[in-house]
Amino acid sequence: MPIINYIGKNMKTYDVKQHKHNFWEIIYCTNGSGKITFESGKPLEYTQNELVVIPPNTLHSNSSQSGFKNIHMTVAGWTPTFKSAVVIKDNQQKDLYTTMNMCFRHFSQTKSCSSNIIMSFTDLILGFIMQFDGTLQTSHHIETIANAIIENYADPNFNIDSVYGEFDLSKDYIRRQFIKEKGISPLQFLNNTRINCAQKLLLSRNINNLKIYEIAERCGFNDQLYFSRVFKKIVGVSPKEYIGEPTNDKYNS
Repeated sequence: MPIINYIGKNMKTYDVKQHKHNFWEIIYCTNGSGKITFESGKPLEYTQNELVVIPPNTLHSNSSQSGFKNIHMTVAGWTPTFKSAVVIKDNQQKDLYTTMNMCFRHFSQTKSCSSNIIMSFTDLILGFIMQFDGTLQTSHHIETIANAIIENYADPNFNIDSVYGEFDLSKDYIRRQFIKEKGISPLQFLNNTRINCAQKLLLSRNINNLKIYEIAERCGFNDQLYFSRVFKKIVGVSPKEYIGEPTNDKYNS
């Protein structure tokens, strides 16, 4: 599950020495212009109200003749469809700037930030990035299937095959095209969507008071053991381990 793990600001700056992060880095230019230079590959030029997204473990430096100001953050657990650095332009309403600035202000002024707020900012900012990224070219039928999964993931009887039938294309072709454009299969996309929802509900149990089996049901799983297996495969730990509960008692306690 993607999560913002750091956010900061650069006031007027001319050079940032070559460095890299273990996570995705997101840099929004609030004033001025400059260029990101990589160890290999063409430099990326940016200007005010543009955002640069840099993959993990990518050596890069940031320089400007006139100076720049920015908001920058790192994000863990994010797997966007693009694999290399991109420049993204904010919309006319400056939604990305507004959200990132609010995120910075909230994180800076609040001594303790709840997991719900962190996840909300993460979802909103990454959602804007994916929406504004002009390099993404998703086919209509692939987007239709993805939207159908998002709308129906909570239904345990939802069957992806029912969506395939809406197109005059073979199931195998659509599946291959989905993997090409989304990076994962439709079934993996469905399971990831369900588990992402489960993670949010698990982290909010102090508010929603849901038992683990109730969370499984709300996320489209009738079988609690299957839910646990899928959760562990995607997240790396069981639902109980994820929230720090002992695992030696019955699963649905």
